[in-house]
Amino acid sequence: MTRVINRVNEWVGRAVSFLLVAMMVTICYEIVARYFFNRPTIWSFDVSTYLLGIYCLLGGGFALLRGGHVNVDILYGRFTFRKRAVLDCITSFFFFIFIAVLIWNGWKMSYGSLLQKETSGTLLDWPLFPTMFMVPVGALLLLLQGVVKFVNDLLIAISGELPEGAKAEGIFARSREE
Repeated sequence: MTRVINRVNEWVGRAVSFLLVAMMVTICYEIVARYFFNRPTIWSFDVSTYLLGIYCLLGGGFALLRGGHVNVDILYGRFTFRKRAVLDCITSFFFFIFIAVLIWNGWKMSYGSLLQKETSGTLLDWPLFPTMFMVPVGALLLLLQGVVKFVNDLLIAISGELPEGAKAEGIFARSREE
């Protein structure tokens, strides 16, 4: 099951990375239209904002898979491989609470937006539901990857070794031996 979750987050992360290209094209188009042709667009800011939001929300699980989230390494970096895993298991409690709140409130917010037919209020007046729905979807992907990380950390804490089939990259690649 962990392989499936890893593959899903890997695929989603790679897929949403193309949103950065679309966002870059949108912003470059706006710059050229505004400063070279004196014809600014009314849609560029909205499109780039929504693309960035979707990229950030759906990329969380991929970032966790690759060890891309921020860590405070002042003390953590000095710990052994096993001690880091124990600390990660303990702090996972806060992660799971945060993700549960994010999924719950993200769902309420997006469902309410759908029922109220909420729009952006800008000149394009786009519906907000599709973008808001990315909050619980992205949080769910992050939760699944967090479960995989917790299981791997628990196995490391117990055995002191990287579990078979676990990726030796991301946070595990930076670990030192006991």
